[in-house]
Amino acid sequence: MKTILLRFLFAAACCAAVLAALAPEAGAVPVFARKYGFSCNMCHSGFPRLNDFGVRYRRNGYRLPGREGEERTVLQGHSPVALRASAGYNYDRFHNSSGVTVRQFQLNGVDLLSGGLLSRDAGYIFVYVPEVAGSGGVAAQTGTLEMASVVFPELGTPWLNLRVGRFEPAYAAFSAKRHLSFSPYEAYDFGFKGGAPFSDTREGVEVTGHGRGFGYAAGVINAPSPAGSSQTSSDFYARAEKVFGEGEGQTAGYKVGLTGYAGRARPDASLPPYSRRGYGRAGVDASLNYLNLNLSLQYLNGTDDKTLWGRTRDLTYSAGFAELSYFPSVSLTCFARYDEVGGPRSAGAQIGRWTLGGRYYPADNVAVHPEYSFRKQGQPGGAATEAFFTARVDFAF
Repeated sequence: MKTILLRFLFAAACCAAVLAALAPEAGAVPVFARKYGFSCNMCHSGFPRLNDFGVRYRRNGYRLPGREGEERTVLQGHSPVALRASAGYNYDRFHNSSGVTVRQFQLNGVDLLSGGLLSRDAGYIFVYVPEVAGSGGVAAQTGTLEMASVVFPELGTPWLNLRVGRFEPAYAAFSAKRHLSFSPYEAYDFGFKGGAPFSDTREGVEVTGHGRGFGYAAGVINAPSPAGSSQTSSDFYARAEKVFGEGEGQTAGYKVGLTGYAGRARPDASLPPYSRRGYGRAGVDASLNYLNLNLSLQYLNGTDDKTLWGRTRDLTYSAGFAELSYFPSVSLTCFARYDEVGGPRSAGAQIGRWTLGGRYYPADNVAVHPEYSFRKQGQPGGAATEAFFTARVDFAF
């Protein structure tokens, strides 16, 4: 494993060295950059990943820290609507599962985004993914309202902020919607059928607070419901984090965190509400920065009631990832990550994935993105593998 890791890191370094020489100056992107006339690297260390200032801006209810009294609402400024899309070449080969190999140029997705201030004390974010019928050159996507939340910052104190609606809960220490790779975080995607993985956005209420390098979050969100069910219950989570040194632990300083999650879900829509069974997650994480390097670490332990998996015993598993990112300039990012899920092979809970890629920004709102990922999953009938490569352009306007 050490040999493989060294090869990935060496390849990432080579990628950085080649692309860094091509890096130009940056421009500007919507929606927030259009409002202020900023370039995207004000809030991003390579969009869509936030930097320290971007974390502060989001946490402050989409208001510039220290300039809250000068803010304009969505009715007073430029259009608060943007569009994002991604297009390019995909190669995806499966072995011992579907046996399918995909080789094609494709439009990979599109969504509409809006964000800003409803008033000086209420910010919002809205992301809609439209329904798209798949075809030879267009990837199918299911229409959904991915995010629609309102945040009320500093209700008398920085230790009390409120977010309501559909949002990305704080139990995911590293955003699954703003991460650098197209390959998913396996630790956040793994779970029982019909469940809501950590990578999903959820409906509910979240309170947060921060100060002196310490932060907390706690929330109540809708529990996952089986298909065809209109009855829901609530899940609960809490998170605490501490930042050491200057910064927010995103691009400067060192951040460590603890997360706990408790929920109940029904394994089948035909069963009554009292048939809900429990599941839980507990984890630790860290974000460590040194010069232009960031090391992100996540470990989760999960325990699910046996009924949710159709097993005779409860399922216990561990999952996590280690991701090394390198930011040699505002126009270049390289990353390498290893994901792992460890649990019963009979449940498909033995997963390993290597991912290597980079993002080069010829303009602030355009990213040229090559990426390779290899995934292996242990199953009762033998291991299933996936080799994925993409070279695409990710853009927003």
